[in-house]
Amino acid sequence: MNASFRTLLGRSLPRRIPRLPIVFVAVVSVLVLAFPASQSRAAFPQAAEGASVAVATENADATHAALETLRNGGNAIDGAITAALTLGVVNPVSSGIGGGGFALVYLKKDRKVVALDFRETAPQKIDVEKLLAQNGANAQAAQRGHTVGVPGEPAGLELLNLRYGKRSLAADAQPAADLATRGFSLGRHMADSLARMREYIVQSPDLARAFFPGDNPLGYRAVVRRPELGRTLTRFGGEGSRPFYTGDIAKKIVQAARSAGGTLDESDLTAYRVRERAPLTRTFGARTIYTMPAPSAGGLMLLEAASILGADSTSMLAKLGFGSSEYLHFMAEVMRGAVADRARIAGDPDLEPTVNESYERALATDRMAARQKKLDPYKTHVAPEFKSTEQGTTHIVVADVDGNVVSLTTTVNGPFGARLVAGDTGILLNDELTDFSSPSDVAGFGVIGLGPNRPRPGARPVSSMTPTIVLENGAPILAAGGSGGLRIAGNVMQATLARLVYQMDPGACVSAPRIFVHGATPEVLVEPDVPEDVRAGMRARGETVRESASSANAVQMVAWDRRGPQPRLLATADPRKHGFALAQ
Repeated sequence: MNASFRTLLGRSLPRRIPRLPIVFVAVVSVLVLAFPASQSRAAFPQAAEGASVAVATENADATHAALETLRNGGNAIDGAITAALTLGVVNPVSSGIGGGGFALVYLKKDRKVVALDFRETAPQKIDVEKLLAQNGANAQAAQRGHTVGVPGEPAGLELLNLRYGKRSLAADAQPAADLATRGFSLGRHMADSLARMREYIVQSPDLARAFFPGDNPLGYRAVVRRPELGRTLTRFGGEGSRPFYTGDIAKKIVQAARSAGGTLDESDLTAYRVRERAPLTRTFGARTIYTMPAPSAGGLMLLEAASILGADSTSMLAKLGFGSSEYLHFMAEVMRGAVADRARIAGDPDLEPTVNESYERALATDRMAARQKKLDPYKTHVAPEFKSTEQGTTHIVVADVDGNVVSLTTTVNGPFGARLVAGDTGILLNDELTDFSSPSDVAGFGVIGLGPNRPRPGARPVSSMTPTIVLENGAPILAAGGSGGLRIAGNVMQATLARLVYQMDPGACVSAPRIFVHGATPEVLVEPDVPEDVRAGMRARGETVRESASSANAVQMVAWDRRGPQPRLLATADPRKHGFALAQ
């Protein structure tokens, strides 16, 4: 890959975490994988290795902050909260406390996985006509308020802390508050994003003041301070989420959205609630995959792929060879079916009572068997043919010494969200309401109107976020998730199956070239590192292939190798966004 993977040896852990004879974090060797169709070879970095704890995020500051939380008495939940808040400081292009997300938590003591939905919601007075008229990143400042949903991250992180954390919320929030106040070095991904998004960011005086001094974007490793956000995070640690939903911070959020044409009201924030949902699960032999249910459509794609293709060494993929043209063709076909299902059945289960039942019907054994029979090595379908009888996001994986695991995705949706800052709070607001279906999203799928993901008061828009945890014989063997808007589900699916089917090193699983299928078109997008002879093989199988480079998507993964007497933790972060992983 043309982006380097960086690892760094952390300091020793305190006595509460056992000392181990070997601790790997810096790795100099690489894993070599073959693409059988072309005999070409590509080298990928290996995962960081440890035996007790692991953290994988999209930024080194966030990974180090989470590890420090583990060292100082926190568990995986505390570490994930610290990482999420830190990422909102150092990577506002992707996430922040003005956004929302999903979390899967494996609790070792209780031997169960819980799912928390802190997705944003639409205001009661949502103006659907003006929302659908938005023009994405080109929307003018006076229009962007219509895209702002009620932030869910403050409530979600607070609930995680209260229910499952070991430290106080103040302790979990302090590292992020300190970084915002004292300053941090701008990471490579943020620096690249600033240069790329200049014409949009300068429309926001607050963002421009922080990241474009003298009308020029700050560069890699420039020191950035966000003191207003630092004060807000300190208040969050001390007061919890209340000021964000009923206090002075809530008023500033509303004022910012309404000043840009939005309809958000204080009553919308007061009414917000985090939802605990039953994880979407399927068992394959000794393995059970836990992933996010509706309003996520990502979990549906992952489980459809595992059901059709297999989730262990007996998978039909195993004999094809990783990365071959037939392998990628079958991946694309499975994605097309899931894209069609998303358009037809995915929605907010609180407002669409049939959504959960529709997911179960979609995953029915006989239906998945019929989908498998429809796969043809030399025929490509368009997504609407799979009929029945889903950018600015970040993912975190944390595993602690007690065996708890968190897979958490948080987002402000588009790059820098709505590019609106709530007064003097430093809070960057989301533009999550653009995730509701538009006419172009459902065109060609036979959907009546805008379907179950239509914009309406109080609804949570469908998301591609796919936090996932896999257990084998009751013990975790993999935790993963990703960022990248509509690419998330397919990316997580490809990386997860690479590990489950081929037992590839996690570093290779997340670094290998990926493909993407979108909408009702027959086209498949391939990353530049897919070899030309593999592309030729895909075309021979009926695929319409187009190269598409993207640095705004990434997968984070922690895997357990339990084959020896001592389990090994393998942590990796995607080089596409210059991610960073540590394991000890």
